Amino acid sequence: MLEIIKTTQFKGNSKVGADIAKVFDASVNTADPKNITLQAYVVNYDLYKANRAAVAADQTSFEDAVYAFQEALIAEQAAQ
Repeated sequence: MLEIIKTTQFKGNSKVGADIAKVFDASVNTADPKNITLQAYVVNYDLYKANRAAVAADQTSFEDAVYAFQEALIAEQAAQ
């Protein structure tokens, strides 16, 4: 039997200048927003290594945005 799961996708790129150092992906299950998936991977290791603090700040900002969406969706569903 086919099960279709609706999600909201987030994608982010941590850039230094015009170059991407690290990519972030997140998926929030809209029917069960407590169920999220977060992934990140380095695209340019030398650029990442030289700018770890800035990339870490970008990752924190990305995760904060995902968690804010998740919390809003949970609150919205609880209010129904």
